[in-house]
Amino acid sequence: MHTMDYQAFDREIWDAELSDFVPGVIYDMHTHMWSEQHKGGLKTPPGGLRLEIDYQDHLDWAKKLYPERKMHYLVLGTPIAGGMDIEQHNIWMAEEIKTDPNSAVHMLVTPDMTPDYVAEQVKQHHFIGLKPYRIFAPDMTHCRIHEFLPESFIEVADDLGLAITMHLSKPNGPADPDNQKDLAYFTKQYPRAQWILAHCARAFNAFVMEEAIHFLKDLPNIWYDTSAVNDLYSHYLLMKFEDRARVMFGSDNIVAGCARGKYITYGRAWTYYRGTKENTPHCDPRATLVIYEQLRQEKQVATMLELTTQEIEDHFAGNARRFLTQARAGRKD
Repeated sequence: MHTMDYQAFDREIWDAELSDFVPGVIYDMHTHMWSEQHKGGLKTPPGGLRLEIDYQDHLDWAKKLYPERKMHYLVLGTPIAGGMDIEQHNIWMAEEIKTDPNSAVHMLVTPDMTPDYVAEQVKQHHFIGLKPYRIFAPDMTHCRIHEFLPESFIEVADDLGLAITMHLSKPNGPADPDNQKDLAYFTKQYPRAQWILAHCARAFNAFVMEEAIHFLKDLPNIWYDTSAVNDLYSHYLLMKFEDRARVMFGSDNIVAGCARGKYITYGRAWTYYRGTKENTPHCDPRATLVIYEQLRQEKQVATMLELTTQEIEDHFAGNARRFLTQARAGRKD
């Protein structure tokens, strides 16, 4: 386990701004785990996404992040191109999560797998859904959904009643015409597959949510996680116009959510900003964690939209509990 960089300033932020907002039970619907045991043929040294973290590490870190909260997780794979042992990585995650029957795990899938293999692994290890990654597409920036999630896999999800957590590609994410065409087709053609659109449908910059929300809200079988989005207006638009019962809390912990700084936007872009002590004598320049910046904005949106206590509790736990219950009930093993 790596020591978490949790500082006194983070506790100040939690105590002053977040402790009275975050409910006692949290279902984090977007987390990652990794073990170097599954590096396979990777030649590069550990770094970046390759942070050693298992299920117990998540629980230990949550004691600092969210004191006295009860945690459950949806665990996603960690994608490293270049030869990682994906099969053993998937099996390890499934074994790790068995200690908590309220948590769940997705199977990391790549386009070179066969649908029969995906179905067999799902049945054998009780994955609740699939997690494709655009890093395995020919062009991860401009690829369409079927280039990293073959339609045959979506057929498997439909047949078995699985979830699909989708990090959309293309610069405009959910506002891109190809993505909208594909989502409209896949959600209606395969009604038993349930889609979780990660990162508020990848609305890291609110301009894409402004252009997409009225399309997204009419799609069937669509859910969202809020992980790593630090744009206040994206959260606001999603919670104002969507069915709030379809929006679930997620963090993107540990690597992204627990980075120190914030994801900032400008123009039609977004990027990770670490904070600076240069030219800031007029204020306290210390940075807190990305996940705390996200939670601050979610709290602000809850205030602006006058969310009820029940709606807040549902956002952090109730919606996810209902989603997972429905997913398990609809499974065909």
